[in-house]
Amino acid sequence: MHNELIKALGGSGAVAKATGLNQSTVSMWRERGIAWRYRPMIADMARKAKIELPNGFLDPGLREAA
Repeated sequence: MHNELIKALGGSGAVAKATGLNQSTVSMWRERGIAWRYRPMIADMARKAKIELPNGFLDPGLREAA
């Protein structure tokens, strides 16, 4: 699910550049999920790009399906 979002945002390199993080960090998010503290920033990027967020992306009270 997060892999598809990162892909839609231009891939690990583009997301890393936009967030100021290492590309390896963003690549790990593809399997482990995007770290909670970066989700608002990623959500803003997605909103600007008109990309739909996965259900529960910004709500830590909701469990995401694997």
